[in-house]
Amino acid sequence: MAEAAPIGFVLGTKPASSLEFYVLVDQHNYLEMDDVVFVRSAVEGYAGVEAVTFYGTVIEVQQYHEGIQFDSDTTIVRQGIMPAGVAYVGKVQVTKLEPEVFVAPHPADFVYRATGADLDKALSFDVMKQRVPVGIMRNKEPFYVNFEFLNGAKGAHVSISGVSGVATKTSFALFLLYSIFHFEGTKQGDQQVQDGMPFADKAAARSIVFNVKGEDMLFLDKPNKGLTDDHRAVYAKMGLPTTPFTDLRFFTSPKSDSEVPSPSTEQRQEGVTPYVWTMRQFAQDRLLPFLFAEGDQETTNLYGLIQHLTNRLDYLASDRNMENDTHSGALVYQGQTIGDLHDLITILETDIMGPADSEDEGKKGKRPSSGGWFTSFDNQGTQLAFLRRLRVAADAMKGVIRSDVDHPDKYRFEFNQHRVTVVDISKLKPVAQKFIVGSTLKMLMTQKEAQGRKPYVFVVLDELNKYAPREGHSPIQDILLDIAERGRSLGVILIGAQQSASRVEKRITGNASIRVNGRLDFAESQSPEYDYLPESFRLRSTIIKPGTMIVHQPDIPAPVLINFPFPAWATRGEEVDDQDLDKAAREFAGKF
Repeated sequence: MAEAAPIGFVLGTKPASSLEFYVLVDQHNYLEMDDVVFVRSAVEGYAGVEAVTFYGTVIEVQQYHEGIQFDSDTTIVRQGIMPAGVAYVGKVQVTKLEPEVFVAPHPADFVYRATGADLDKALSFDVMKQRVPVGIMRNKEPFYVNFEFLNGAKGAHVSISGVSGVATKTSFALFLLYSIFHFEGTKQGDQQVQDGMPFADKAAARSIVFNVKGEDMLFLDKPNKGLTDDHRAVYAKMGLPTTPFTDLRFFTSPKSDSEVPSPSTEQRQEGVTPYVWTMRQFAQDRLLPFLFAEGDQETTNLYGLIQHLTNRLDYLASDRNMENDTHSGALVYQGQTIGDLHDLITILETDIMGPADSEDEGKKGKRPSSGGWFTSFDNQGTQLAFLRRLRVAADAMKGVIRSDVDHPDKYRFEFNQHRVTVVDISKLKPVAQKFIVGSTLKMLMTQKEAQGRKPYVFVVLDELNKYAPREGHSPIQDILLDIAERGRSLGVILIGAQQSASRVEKRITGNASIRVNGRLDFAESQSPEYDYLPESFRLRSTIIKPGTMIVHQPDIPAPVLINFPFPAWATRGEEVDDQDLDKAAREFAGKF
């Protein structure tokens, strides 16, 4: 028990319960929101229990005049005409009782600010077998999340919400990922206590980070020249180094007009690999549905047609197809090569309308006798609607799906080889972005089903509402739902970010054990998705500054406000030390 002086006592004019109570703060002391406190109250008549300690966090503070009746009396008190006392009151939400005897604290019992072991008990840090620091609390102490609610042992997934450009959602997601990989424990006396991810799991764990804005994430392996000694002290407080991410591989979209796949990046070329799918890979992996992710296939005939053509492409890529050339990335149909989506469109157009010299040309709805891509149930309107969308997708995917590449495997993701795989989709149109996200996650889930739960794979995806909206249906939404509901058992952990949790499929945000929000607009803060926030926190979330987040986790019933530190890695090209950039440019130029 701490020997520090009390900051006040349990208020007697408002009811105190086992879930919340009020503190009357001493005249020469203070209390602010987010302070962690405790009170010890005696218990009579309960066998084996003499006292109960109530731990909690301050969720609201108020000051007001006592002894006055009318609002205008405040003016008289200010003038010194009427005497009045000032009451400074804090509302405390109980986070833990020790032992768990659900009685109420006594009015007038002293209340103390929690530090050291009492702070650990109040926030359940003492019972976390594995924990990860995610920021600094208002009392300047590290705040931890229970890693067992991240890795699937007890729960999984993280949902991060906030206004675009202000809530720093992606920055927090990256810091969380950095902390998972780099936290090695804290010191207790002279002993290093390993309370982060077990070293064996840490070495094997992997992550996939989708970059949707600019080229900011292409410098995660570079030190940030803006890092100061004060920033380093914050990292040291949390038991973290101040180095950039290590063991990374960067993938980005290829230039659409290059003969040999080359990255479309502008700020960085060194160490960046363009991703490419051949038509054979596209067909074998059954990826056609990911080109149609608008969310309306389920309610139209288009859905059935997409499934039929997916099966048709799969057959062309299989060993059953006698025209199949297993050494080529292209497909072959009746002697015609299908090297990209435009080749496929040409063949489908012929199958719908017939060859140009066909005697049936111009007869609407007449299919040539050599057909085989469509069924008798597909009306021409559906076929033409499919082709219109496929043309849009083919233009957006130019350079991404192609078969004229040597050694195509070197342009494919291999998640097991590097700790962090950054997939840049920032320069692609929305239809291509959805394809990359959907096909990548499908590939990951297929691999994990064969591999098992370990190593853990953490998936960082921003703009989640675009890929799994509450309204409509799409194949990407199916994959994300599968990750949310089944990923825990496979060791696939989603760290999803979105502007509005109210616009994301409920089952995805609902399965997130850790919920985080930065600044919210007022209307969003009042939606049911934020019921875990007390009203004071909902209002507060509309004014918090960048770098400040509200974190809620299962071990602690009350949310906690934290600040996460300045990144130790560069978040854009201008943050990289100039000498580091010059060295990288020389190394890249020396390869050619």
